[in-house]
Formats: sequence, C-alpha cells, structure tokens
Amino acid sequence: MQRTRTHRLAAILAVVVVLLTVTASPARGHSADAKPSASDYRTTITAVTPDSPDVTVRVVENGARLELRSRTDADVEIRGYSGEPYLRVTPDGVWTNTRSPATWLNATADGKSPVPASARVDTAAAPEWKKVGSEPVVRWHDHRSHWMSTSPPPAVAADPDSAHRIASWKAALVVAGTQTTVSGTLAYEPPPITPLWWVAVVLVAAALFAAAYFLRGRPAARHLVIGALGVAALAELADAIGRTITEGATGFGILTGALTGQGVGVLVSLAALAAAVLAARGWEAGPFAVAFGGACLALLGGLPDYATFAHAVPPVPWPGLIARLLAVMVLGFSVGAALSGWWWLLHARRVNTALTAS
Repeated sequence: MQRTRTHRLAAILAVVVVLLTVTASPARGHSADAKPSASDYRTTITAVTPDSPDVTVRVVENGARLELRSRTDADVEIRGYSGEPYLRVTPDGVWTNTRSPATWLNATADGKSPVPASARVDTAAAPEWKKVGSEPVVRWHDHRSHWMSTSPPPAVAADPDSAHRIASWKAALVVAGTQTTVSGTLAYEPPPITPLWWVAVVLVAAALFAAAYFLRGRPAARHLVIGALGVAALAELADAIGRTITEGATGFGILTGALTGQGVGVLVSLAALAAAVLAARGWEAGPFAVAFGGACLALLGGLPDYATFAHAVPPVPWPGLIARLLAVMVLGFSVGAALSGWWWLLHARRVNTALTAS
C-alpha cells in the first residue's frame, strides 16, 4: 500500500515538474528587455536638480532602465540625446515623440533597434506625439546610464580586479516648465571568485547529507534535513521578491509580480515548503517528498540563478554578498535535502527487504 501511494505521488510530481520545465523559460527569462540580469556594472542616480517632490526618477531592472513617475498635474518632458522632446508624461498618460531618434534607439537595451523610414526622424522638427501609456509613469533605456558594449571599458580591460568609475551621466527633464537635470554615475565592480561559491554549495550539501547519515535513526536527523529544506525554500522566495522589486514593483505589486513574473521559482519554493511541512508531520511519503522537493528546488529554483555567482551586481535590492549567501542556501540545502531523502528511501527499502527475508 505504501509503495503504491509513493508511486502515485511520484507520477503526480513528475507531471508537475514537466509542466514547470516547459514554462520555465518565459517565466525566468533574464534578457535585457524582459527580466533584469546580473551584471558587473552599477547605475546610480546621485541627484535630481532642482528637486521636485511630485516627480521621482529611479533606476530599475538592475540598471537596464530608468523610471520616471509623476504625481503632478503639470506636464513632465524627458529630453532626448540632442535635447529634443522625447517623452511627455501627463496625468492622462505617456506620449513619445516619433520624430525623436531616442524613441527608436531606446526601444532595446543595445540601441540597435531599426528606425522605420516612415518615422522621419528629425531632432529639429516639431514633435509628433504618439500615446504609449495610460498612467503617469514611464521606463526607458537611457544609453548614457548603462554599459552597452559587449567589450569592457579600457580601464576595466586593463585592471578587471579593481572597481572603476566608468562615467558620470546626465539626463534632461522639463518639469512644469522648469529645466531639471538627473545626474548619476556608472561604475564597474569586479566579479566574485565564482569557483569558491560553487565549492561552498558542494560543502553545504555534503555537510547536510553527512549529518543526516551519521544521525540516522534519530529525530534530530529528520528535523535537520526538513528544516534545511524549509530554509532553502524561504531563501528562494526572498530571491523572487528581490528580483520583483528590482523590476520596479512597489507595494502590493511586489506580491502579484512575484507570483506572475517569478512563477517557477515561487511554485517550487511553495512545493518544497509543503513537502517539508508534510514530512515534519510524519507523512508516510515524507522522505520521497523531501527528496523530490529538494531536487526540484535546486534545478528549477536555484540553478537558473547561477549568474549570481559570476557577477558583482545581482538583480536584487540587497548587497551581492547577501544574494550569493542566499543562493548557496538554496542550492546547498536543497541538494543536501534531496540526497538525504533519497538515501532514506533506499535505506528503508533495504530494511524492508531484510525484514521480508527474515
């Protein structure tokens, strides 16, 4: 009876994994125009002069875009690279000037989007406004504020192990008729030593499995592994929330954004938490649930975020060191729990075989 239930559970979970794998690519995509990705460059806004309490400008998507949000009844205009009108934000929405080169250059993060012949781009011409949004908030790729080339700057190429100030940049606004300047910096931060973090993952997983092995038969072993799986799931949930905040979500939108934009990571985290709770309550298929939940969390939650170990600036609002420690917990604890759960299953089978033979 127990084996039959376990096989049924395995079949159900296998279907879930297939569905999650099929949907993983769009949900966890990290392209520059979809989800923020890890980087070695940090974009920072240092000042908005003069300051307007009704207009806020911030960096979103880990430096890939700037966001302007207006709470004033007056128009706010964002100027293009030649000082021409580019975007206009009003209480009724957002318009873009189709005759501004910035409208087309800023369509993608690499600035290589084609300019249609019908656009009749001309920085000296009168604006031709096209509505592109119904809320007084706009995001755009400002190519002065992020590094666009696939090759590093000369200073970085000469000394990649040191931090560098790459550039100071400015963007021009007109807020209710007042000339306003957004100032910022673009800096390079040297990447972490990637192999050391993978070694940390292996050591954490091995330590958890070793503890489960040497404490076998004791409640402490079960509690340790189940607790580690729960911590791994919570760490992955924290990562999903952090990535949603970096995408620009605020308030209740953080929750909805994490559920919709980070779906796979959130789903496997909740599944792993459920497995940990059921195992803690003595569910007969608990070892299998821990093993399967740990494997899914590692493969579909932690492993897609491998870039956190390779780049200095991960797409979360906290320091890179904290992001990497969370990634170590997700991968190390989930792999350790998976190994421990499978070992418990094999051990139980050997015990049952011995009892049957006797």
